[in-house]
Amino acid sequence: MRIENMQKYVYDLLAKGGEPRFYKKYARVEAEKGVPGEKITTVMKDGHVEVSDVVVKADENGNADWIVTNPDGERYAVPHEKFIKRYELEVGADGKHAPKGSPIEAIEVPEEITFDVPWGENGALVPMTIKEGGYLNITDLSDIYGIQKDEFANTYARCNEKGIFEDKDLRIAFEQEQEEEKE
Repeated sequence: MRIENMQKYVYDLLAKGGEPRFYKKYARVEAEKGVPGEKITTVMKDGHVEVSDVVVKADENGNADWIVTNPDGERYAVPHEKFIKRYELEVGADGKHAPKGSPIEAIEVPEEITFDVPWGENGALVPMTIKEGGYLNITDLSDIYGIQKDEFANTYARCNEKGIFEDKDLRIAFEQEQEEEKE
């Protein structure tokens, strides 16, 4: 299904009982500085093309987008300012960047959808297709984007609004203290 107005689509999902939940990235990623003008096509592990012809850009200070590779091989461009908010700049012993930052709010997609994102050359719109069961990051309704089901499951985990993982092992791995409910 082609979606022209993503904000309206999200509001409709909510009206039909869709539940946004908080998630936080736990997966460590490989990343390198991109070359401005380089084109990136995001291909999922199953071969599905999520978005094509994303153009690497540089910000006003000359900082190029980062090319991030998730554990399953999904590659995508992240603007420098977003990258430094989401990932540690220094790599760990495994040569990967650890995630950091705030949780996202995401909602599951009940059908395959295609919508436009402004990631092409000079901000041109390029189509993004998310399969049924994928997720939309709705943290910022002016910057909605999708993440496929398997890639989401292999990189994000449920948390509370403060970013504390629900999974005990992840809390321990990220040295998070779980808040106890006061009665």
